[in-house]
Amino acid sequence: MKQLLRWLIVAVATVAAPSAFAERLELPSAAPVAPKELAVPSASERFEPYEALHGSFSSSAHCAGVPGGFWVELGGKGDCLRSYAQGFSTADNPTVLVYFSGDVLLKTKQGVRFVGSGYERRSPKLIERDMARWSERAGVPAIFIARPGMFGSSGDHNQRREPREVMLMERTLDAIKRHHRVSTFILVGQSGGGHIAASLLNRRRDVSAVVLSSALLSVREVTDYWNKRRTVQSDGAVLYDPIDHLAGIRRDPRPMILVLSDPQDRIVPYPSQLTYVRRLQAAGFEPQQILLSATDKNHHALARHGRRAAELVARGEPIGAIRAALQEVGMQPTE
Repeated sequence: MKQLLRWLIVAVATVAAPSAFAERLELPSAAPVAPKELAVPSASERFEPYEALHGSFSSSAHCAGVPGGFWVELGGKGDCLRSYAQGFSTADNPTVLVYFSGDVLLKTKQGVRFVGSGYERRSPKLIERDMARWSERAGVPAIFIARPGMFGSSGDHNQRREPREVMLMERTLDAIKRHHRVSTFILVGQSGGGHIAASLLNRRRDVSAVVLSSALLSVREVTDYWNKRRTVQSDGAVLYDPIDHLAGIRRDPRPMILVLSDPQDRIVPYPSQLTYVRRLQAAGFEPQQILLSATDKNHHALARHGRRAAELVARGEPIGAIRAALQEVGMQPTE
């Protein structure tokens, strides 16, 4: 039953219709579900959708051969978390940008799980290119941390938003901090990756700023929203809900918190993001919510806006300049 509930967790595109994706790898009812040993793609090699659907495993010895891999053990079980770092100095790295991507395991209205076609087009080379450009524009190092079960990290993407995922990401940040001698992090998360960024904001004292774009910030509220629109119900009780742990956010000094939202978001409803902002305000923080217009049909794709905002935060730009710059992002050609 617990595994079934995990599969029913709200995904980034829970309501995606079959026509929304030209290509996808579906999960037939008779398909094998055994996880595979973590593949280690390099350069332009593509990531395996099978791993995102069914999970993958590694070992400390195997992880030693994974570029940017960090072996993290929790409760007697280990996972290899892969990272893609660019712009780091061999000496100290006072401020580092960190990016967490959204979910790649989606569901149709009929409940069929599938991996979005965009996942199959990604490769280590493309991620490293993106991080290099991001680092160059921001003037500080940048790193992409792959969440469990996707983009080269072992684990089970079906277990997203459970406390274990949050703790694995926290331990990976600890390892990166030691390895690269980092003082503070600027965290950026899109959609499900925003859930990770907001969760880590609650748990760390070294986060100077966080940018949450189209982010899943109130798991209970979003789950309730979709339960009213589905025949099969989901249970969010086993998940970590960032909105319930705001007391853990550091107060001296307070971090900069940017929440980027499209009021027409069809994936993570805007009211849930507004609830998070209001809860932060009630707790004595001063979040900056910036309303934008995403160009995709679901009004959800604000990842480019999130990374742009973080660049400007790293460069010390005032909030007014950040707001003005973000209005122009949607008009820029896709790289």
